[in-house]
Amino acid sequence: MTTLTLDPAVSSAPFAIAPSRRRKPLTTQQMLRIAMLDSDEWVVELEYADSKGKRTRRTVSPIRYSNSDRFLGLCLCREQPRQFYFNRCSNIRLIRSEDVIMPVEMIELED
Repeated sequence: MTTLTLDPAVSSAPFAIAPSRRRKPLTTQQMLRIAMLDSDEWVVELEYADSKGKRTRRTVSPIRYSNSDRFLGLCLCREQPRQFYFNRCSNIRLIRSEDVIMPVEMIELED
């Protein structure tokens, strides 16, 4: 798995991505922003705990920030827009959109 980082040396786009040879890994906010700005190229895979504590692994196409504590995204598993709370998200990673076909299987995780 390749960790993606921001590449400040490339200035032709509002953001640029380079392999992990860079110093800083991307933050959750940066990964979401990249996927929001370039949804044709990127989606995020994340682990999410719902309000009852049930944990699942999902693939999401982020749409916009709803508030300081959550974002709106198209859940590619449920095929519906959903609100995702940042404090319930973990193990977020960028994946190429071309590798995803909706619907994506939602995987239930053990507690």
